[in-house]
Amino acid sequence: MHTAFGNLFPEMAQKETRVITVVDQKITGLPRGTYALLELYCTDLDCDCRNVYINVVNQAFDAPLATISYGWEELAFYKEWMGGDDEMLAEFKGPALTTFATQSQFAQRWLEILTDILNTDVAYVNRLQQHYQLVKTSIKDKQIKK
Repeated sequence: MHTAFGNLFPEMAQKETRVITVVDQKITGLPRGTYALLELYCTDLDCDCRNVYINVVNQAFDAPLATISYGWEELAFYKEWMGGDDEMLAEFKGPALTTFATQSQFAQRWLEILTDILNTDVAYVNRLQQHYQLVKTSIKDKQIKK
């Protein structure tokens, strides 16, 4: 039960969706073009996963080139929240390629790029966390109005 951030907040998503332009295929190993990092968040009110799925998309491809899971809390949070062993939780804590999604031949390279961004760009990580909170609040408000 996930939805794209842009489905709930289209104007904000248009302004705040991260876009990466690849200009040199030799350096990146990726086809030239502009790629959007589309955020998908859990819509289950009983879930506090503190996680986002990021679909790397480009209009030249029919499907996402990578789906990357990113959970910003410490591993201990996910252990307490859902149990399991470190290996199972590593994907959820992320960043990691999502096993349930079809990944392209470029997925591993996108994981490397996003891992670097998520480890160095505090403002972007904060924005993902804020978007998570906006989605959860929006879903809760809609539930209350029913």
